[in-house]
Amino acid sequence: MRTMREPFANFSDGTPVPFDGKFHVDPLDPTTSVRCLEPWIPPGVLRVLSGGNTACLGLLPDNSVLKFPSDRHDRYAKKTLDIEHCILLALGDHERLVKYLGREKHGLRFQFAVNGDVRRYVSATEPASIPLQLRFKWSIQATEALVTVHSRGVVHCDIHPNNFLLDDQLDLRLCDFSGSLFGDLDGAAMESTRFFLPRDPLATPNVKSDLFALGSAIYYIMSGREPYDALSENEVSACYARGDFPRVESVACGRIIMGCWNEYFDSAEEVIQALSEESKSVFS
Repeated sequence: MRTMREPFANFSDGTPVPFDGKFHVDPLDPTTSVRCLEPWIPPGVLRVLSGGNTACLGLLPDNSVLKFPSDRHDRYAKKTLDIEHCILLALGDHERLVKYLGREKHGLRFQFAVNGDVRRYVSATEPASIPLQLRFKWSIQATEALVTVHSRGVVHCDIHPNNFLLDDQLDLRLCDFSGSLFGDLDGAAMESTRFFLPRDPLATPNVKSDLFALGSAIYYIMSGREPYDALSENEVSACYARGDFPRVESVACGRIIMGCWNEYFDSAEEVIQALSEESKSVFS
């Protein structure tokens, strides 16, 4: 059973989860259980910026960000932060990766992304005000991030717009390696439905699954919406399983997006080349 641990949460039907620290099965999704936890904020955190299934992000006085477990007693949450720490050390500093500032007593510290993540930025911005050149830049930079990650033997396992941060120059950096795969380290993450390469859920993620998710991320960057955003997750899964993907004729880089979905590309380097050629043809 997939579980979620949230400081505050609603079931998928919108009703609140009882605040008793116990797991409760979602009435509309029996594969998911949720529990509300007593809020915990590590010393020094000025405010919580966001929260996920296992970790929260808090702003520190020096304007850096602390990633810390939502549940300080959760061994799995601590393990995923240990995995992320090891992977970030192996990856090293790179302009397309989140700037890692090191491990602290209560979590991992990162440089603050002043423009948030791609999803937040796009959803809060008038679509017509985001130039096509900027969308191309983000698509290329997202792929550059995967080139770097894959070249060091890391499979990200959770590529989507939330995990692409934007700095003060609106340059993109890939973040969240707590669920990634690197040698014997396995954070056991799985892409969300619209970014998930159809396969046995127990199969080990690989370059191809990252590239499929990249295709969906580029689709979002170019169109401002997720693939099949009007369909339910079950409907999307059924479409993907039979190789039925959204039409992309009117979407910039549609041929490249479809190539990611259809596993045409064998590496992120090939996607970079295709994007570069497409960019030249559009802007020359």
